[in-house]
Amino acid sequence: MQQTIITIIESKLAPREITPSDRVCHACWLRTKREAVRMNNQDENRQPLIEITDNEQQEQNRPAPAEIPQSELTSTMETQRIVLPDYRRAANSTHTCVFPNCSSNTLHNISDKLRATILHNHKFYLPKLARVCGEHLSINLWDTLYDSENSIQTFTVDQIQHVFSFVNQFNPSLDFENLQDMDERLFQYWIGLTKIKFNNLIEEVPRISELRKGCLGLAALLIKLRTGDSDERISSLVQIPRRTLEGLMDNVREILCQDFVSRNLGIDVLSRAELLQHNLIIPNGLFGSDNNAIVICDGTYIYINKSSNYSFQKDTYSLHKYKNLLKPFLIVASDGYIVDCFGPYKATTSDSVIINNLFSSPDSALRLYFRNNDVFILDRGFRDSISLLQGCGYKPYMPESLIEGEHQLTTAQANRSRCVTICRWVVEVINGYFKRDFKLLRQEYFHRSLPHMMQNFRIAAALLNKFGARLQDNEYANDILATIRQNITLRNNLAEMVEAVNMNRRSSNFQNITEDQENIYFPVLEYRDLILFALGTYQIRQARSYYGEHMRFHGGCRIEVCNELNINASEYNLRGSEDTILIRGKIKSRHVSRKQYYIYLLVDINVPGRAGIVEYCCSCLVGRRTVGCCAHTMTLVWYLGWARHQQNITAPAGFLDDIVIRDDEEYT
Repeated sequence: MQQTIITIIESKLAPREITPSDRVCHACWLRTKREAVRMNNQDENRQPLIEITDNEQQEQNRPAPAEIPQSELTSTMETQRIVLPDYRRAANSTHTCVFPNCSSNTLHNISDKLRATILHNHKFYLPKLARVCGEHLSINLWDTLYDSENSIQTFTVDQIQHVFSFVNQFNPSLDFENLQDMDERLFQYWIGLTKIKFNNLIEEVPRISELRKGCLGLAALLIKLRTGDSDERISSLVQIPRRTLEGLMDNVREILCQDFVSRNLGIDVLSRAELLQHNLIIPNGLFGSDNNAIVICDGTYIYINKSSNYSFQKDTYSLHKYKNLLKPFLIVASDGYIVDCFGPYKATTSDSVIINNLFSSPDSALRLYFRNNDVFILDRGFRDSISLLQGCGYKPYMPESLIEGEHQLTTAQANRSRCVTICRWVVEVINGYFKRDFKLLRQEYFHRSLPHMMQNFRIAAALLNKFGARLQDNEYANDILATIRQNITLRNNLAEMVEAVNMNRRSSNFQNITEDQENIYFPVLEYRDLILFALGTYQIRQARSYYGEHMRFHGGCRIEVCNELNINASEYNLRGSEDTILIRGKIKSRHVSRKQYYIYLLVDINVPGRAGIVEYCCSCLVGRRTVGCCAHTMTLVWYLGWARHQQNITAPAGFLDDIVIRDDEEYT
């Protein structure tokens, strides 16, 4: 107690050393004693908010703050970490985008107004030095940052002071009557367009400006498409009564459909010569020519609520998705330009029925627009419409299906399927853009809004055509096309040998080298080699996920080397020289827990690089292909040829490992 009183006296008076000859009056003694008791009680009741660093003992031995120099005090503040349970932050770095796994080198500063908005809406703080790339700045994925793998829960004192410095700048209302006064980043956060694009949209549709508060109605409609917020919330944001705002948005929506959508969407606004310009190198080289249009067709889903209208409920319930939904239908060029969209169709209507309805009449607009030998790239859901399209003079292509009684596609079937999927992914990307950029289209639609659903969908499609970026040819497109033409007629001799000698059941000829993988020979590959081996990047991304799965729960994928290949290589026409080794890997299926696939790689030790992998096959459905490879084969090639030579290769989304309680069997 005496030491505490002396400390308080020191804080009240000018700092000096207390000597034994010093005296204090009784009144000051009592007052100081009461103050000491009060401070001790506060310390006992205070919750520990600050995490002590590893130098805890050194921190406790520091002198009082009044005796610490300013530079040392600043350093102390920076080392303290405060845990805020309900808030997260990004890393304070200028070198990377705040979104995880982003490799963009074009990074932008973040304004304090945008920081305040994101902190208010998503409880996520962007530090002073944080940067964001142009792509993530334009798309609306800020809500994913809180649970991302690189979010941080601890804050420094300096960062909290920064929050207090800009939080007063936050204004929940947006003044769209004075666009030039609004912060550019904040404007793009809410609208999804830059000020320049927004002004271009108003100039293209002058009737909006003629409406009273027309610009505000356009901004509100774009906010609703982008955020999916309720009319009540948007009305409070733009400070207009809800009913007034709803009427204003209805008028703007009608004007956009009449004046904007009609100029940027549909076969009436796209001449055939313009459509041919949207062909990319790979689809044009595989299926088309300079005079053939190439389009990709697919249906997408918009989920809706259940209905008390039983007839509508039956029409909208999907036994495939186990949800109520409606189906818009898209026709897309090979670079992502949306040629047209139709619908909405019932959930029970198949893609084949939709395209049959669109092309069945000889006088239909689509029959008159497309010409003989135009190419339609489809999925297996269109198999019942192939004969109709062929009868119209078109060339439809879709992935192959299994022959009855077989468990694996033949090499020719697998190669033809890969040629289709290497072109068809574009329509899936466009479907993703709808759900990414317009949250209204990815959440469950309320029934009262359904009359406007297809109008909103067409407006979104027109906005993607007008302001969205077109997909570009892969930088290795010509090399990929040359590789496809070179390998499409090759037989998979290794797969025939594996099947003939029933090698999947042989174990005596193979030695497990999983624990000694550093000593196994395999050609060192560059990332470019991986892309040309797989003919794309999809299988490479899958390889990292397969690797993470096996490293987490199975101790790595099992890799074996054949010690003695007692087989006449010439009998099966195996390619490569006599100095070849056969590597076998075992990869567990990502769909069926008890199923595993066998991957075989025939490697010529005299040939460096990608050419050293002379043959490969897998026991999965498409494992016989010689055009590209499956994800299981890519996992083995990715690890042996590239990943094990890199540093800091980690499994993706590691922060999700401990979310659920797993059975002990899952770890074995």
